[in-house]
Amino acid sequence: MPNPPILFDPEFVPFVAGGYSLALLGAVLLLASAIWWSWASDGVRLQPKPSLWRALTGAAWVFFVGGIVWQLAGYVGIGAVTWSR
Repeated sequence: MPNPPILFDPEFVPFVAGGYSLALLGAVLLLASAIWWSWASDGVRLQPKPSLWRALTGAAWVFFVGGIVWQLAGYVGIGAVTWSR
């Protein structure tokens, strides 16, 4: 089965696939932080939360939201999404 031509489009890959990859990285980091918190705390709420966990979670949210914004900007940039005036 041949590869889809969209994967070789010079506009699609940096603008949209880069944002998708960043959002996916954020989702994986959020999952990893949830697993770590569940493992380390055994369901008990610890105060204060470890700074490394807060940094990981914060970075994951920034990556996830930034990736979605990057994708939307990429779709608008390549003309796949337009708004009527």
